[in-house]
Amino acid sequence: MKTNHIVLLAILALCGLMTNPVAFSAQLPHRALPAPPIRSTPVPRPAVTPTPAPVPPAVASLVISYETSASSNIAITVSAGQAGAVTIGDDSLHDNCAVSSPCSGSPLLCNTTYVFRAFALDSKGQLRVSETITCATLPCVGGSSCTYTQGYWRTHPDAWPVTSLSIGTVTYQAAELIAILDNPAQGNGLVILVHQLIAAKLNIANGADPSAVQQAVTDADNMIEALVVPPIGNGYLAPGQTGDLTETLTEYNEGTIGPGHCND
Repeated sequence: MKTNHIVLLAILALCGLMTNPVAFSAQLPHRALPAPPIRSTPVPRPAVTPTPAPVPPAVASLVISYETSASSNIAITVSAGQAGAVTIGDDSLHDNCAVSSPCSGSPLLCNTTYVFRAFALDSKGQLRVSETITCATLPCVGGSSCTYTQGYWRTHPDAWPVTSLSIGTVTYQAAELIAILDNPAQGNGLVILVHQLIAAKLNIANGADPSAVQQAVTDADNMIEALVVPPIGNGYLAPGQTGDLTETLTEYNEGTIGPGHCND
């Protein structure tokens, strides 16, 4: 205990001398006074604000709803956000340049359940994604005298009952007709109309009752006259001019009017 105390006093004394250099030097006049220490003045440096890591934009939700199509038992009308309604089925997306779907070239099956999800970019370019919805097409109708859509005829050329058709006053061979069906409308009302007209004529040639659509077929041919349909030619009609006839022919091909859509 004593030793510890001495050591402590020695340390305190030494610390006292070192912390008071003037007093220590006065007791030893034969030693020169030490030069005052040189102290550097710190230069302030501007604070560097770290750049925050970019935060990916939040994925906003997109409201999606559906209803069974009023014009077909093989289509479903889906509404997403404020973009309006889109009929997903055989024909609408094939000739629509504003929306797309991986199944746009194939008709939906009647009396079948489907799951949908919508994706869209808003006005700021941010991705918006909807929840999934489950919906179903209407029950199947039709019998031996029934109709197929233009999508069916486009993908089943071996089932064609004829090898040529007259559209307006121009006759097209099967290969030309398939090229026309494969060609998206891109806003050309003539192409949209002819897609449905080809299907209607193939349905009639295949034995479907034409009574519900015969006048529309005649009116369509009279409207088209000698125009040559793309991609075979460069004929054009405004969509507003062909809209009513296109709708009637579509309803016939999809089974809303006439004998009904075929079950297979």
